[in-house]
Amino acid sequence: MIKNIHIKFSGYAGMIGSIQFIIIPIIAMFFYGGGTPWDHSVEGYTFWKNFLSDLGRTVSYSGVENTISSPLFNFCLGMYGVTLVLFYSASFRLFSTLLGYLITIAGIISGTGMFIIALSPDNIFPDLHMQGVWMWALALLAAVVLVIFHDYHSKERDKHFFILSVVMAAGVAYHISQGFADVRGPLVAATQKMVVYINCAWYLYFSKRMIDHGKII
Repeated sequence: MIKNIHIKFSGYAGMIGSIQFIIIPIIAMFFYGGGTPWDHSVEGYTFWKNFLSDLGRTVSYSGVENTISSPLFNFCLGMYGVTLVLFYSASFRLFSTLLGYLITIAGIISGTGMFIIALSPDNIFPDLHMQGVWMWALALLAAVVLVIFHDYHSKERDKHFFILSVVMAAGVAYHISQGFADVRGPLVAATQKMVVYINCAWYLYFSKRMIDHGKII
C-alpha cells in the first residue's frame, strides 16, 4: 500500500512539475525586459534567440529590471527541480535491477541541478548557474541512457516512449557537445528550447508510466 501511494504520488509530482514548467515560462516571456546575449537592443523576448535562463535574470540584457519574469521563472524552475526529485525518489520501483537505483540517483542529481539554476540568476551568480546547468544536463543524459538500456532489454517496453527517449538522449547529448565545444550564438538557444520541451514531453510520458504502474501493484 505504501509503495503504491509513493509511486503514484511521485508520478503526479512529475506530471504537475512538467505542466507548470511549460505554462509559466511562456507567461514570463511576455514580461521579459528585452535583449539577447548577442543583441542587447532587441525588444521583448525572442523565442529562438533568448535562453530560458534569460527569463530568470534580475536585469535583462537591455538593462531593464525583470521584476515579473525573474521571480516567475525562477520559482517555476525551482518547483520543477523539487518535483523531479520527488519523481525520481520512486522511479527505482519501476525497475527490478540495480539500474533502477542508478536512474534514481542520476535523476535526483539532475533535479538538484535545476534547483541550483533557479537560485542563481546568471547575471548575479554566473559560475554557480553554469554548474547547475552542467549538473542538470549530464545527469539527465545519464538517466535517459540508463532508461533506454533498461527498456531495450525489456519485453514490455513501450515503443513510443523508447523512441522519445532515444530522441531526447540525442538532443541532450548534442546540447552538451555545444557546451564542450564552446559553441555560441542563437543556435545554442534554439537547441536549448527544443531539448527542454522534448524533456517536458518525456517526463509527462514517464510520469504517466509511473502512475499506471502504481495502479497495478
